[in-house]
Amino acid sequence: MERIGIKVDFRQDKGKENAKKIRKTGFIPAVVYGKDTNISLSLPFESLKVLRSIHFSESSVVDVTIEGDKKPITMPVFIKDIQFHPITDEIIHIDFLKVSLTEKIKVDVPIVLKGEAKGAKEADGTVDQILREIEVEGFPLDIPERIELDVSELEIGNSLHVSDLNIVGKIKVITELTETIVTVLAKKEEPEEEVIAEEPQAKEPEVIKEKKEGPEEAAPKEKKEK
Repeated sequence: MERIGIKVDFRQDKGKENAKKIRKTGFIPAVVYGKDTNISLSLPFESLKVLRSIHFSESSVVDVTIEGDKKPITMPVFIKDIQFHPITDEIIHIDFLKVSLTEKIKVDVPIVLKGEAKGAKEADGTVDQILREIEVEGFPLDIPERIELDVSELEIGNSLHVSDLNIVGKIKVITELTETIVTVLAKKEEPEEEVIAEEPQAKEPEVIKEKKEGPEEAAPKEKKEK
C-alpha cells in the first residue's frame, strides 16, 4: 500500500461563492468527512501535484495535515470523489473520507492488465476488458493500490475471471469470483458493401386536363321580353 502526505489549509467560509474565490487564488476547495468529522479545506497546488503523482488513487492512504485552525492536525484519508469542470476538465473540488487504520473498510481497487495476449499478437484478435475494478475489504494499509493480471497466455475465445486474480495480503474480495474480467475476441470481418446502381426513374406523363368553364365564363342568357 502506497502512503503519501499532503498539507492543506483550514477553510472557515463555505458556499459556492467562496469556492469560486478560492479557485481564483490557485487553490482547490476540498472537504474531509467521516463519522465525527466534517471540515472544509483549501488544497494548494503543491499538494495537488502530489495527488497527481499517485493518479488520484482511491485506494491509497493519504495523510492530510490541516493547518490554520489552531494546532495542525493530521488524519489518514482516502480520496472519495473528484469533481471536474464540465468544459475545461479542470479539478474544481475534492472529497476526502477520514478512515481509521484499525477498522476494516470496503473500497474499489483498479485491475491493470499486463502482457500482450497471444490471441491479439498471433491471431489479430481484440482484448476486451469488461471489469476494470473489484471491491475488496480490509484494513486501509493492507489494501493494494492496484491488482495486476497477466493476459499473455490468452488466446481467442479465452477469458479470465475474478477467481484468476492473484490476491496478496490480508484482504477479502467482495466482487463475485465468477465475474469475467477480460476476454479475447476474434476480429470481425467487415462485409463488403454491394453497390447497387440506381435505375433512372421514368417520369410520369403529365396529364393535361381540359379547362372547364366557370360560372363567370359561361355565356350570359338572354332575358325574355315580357
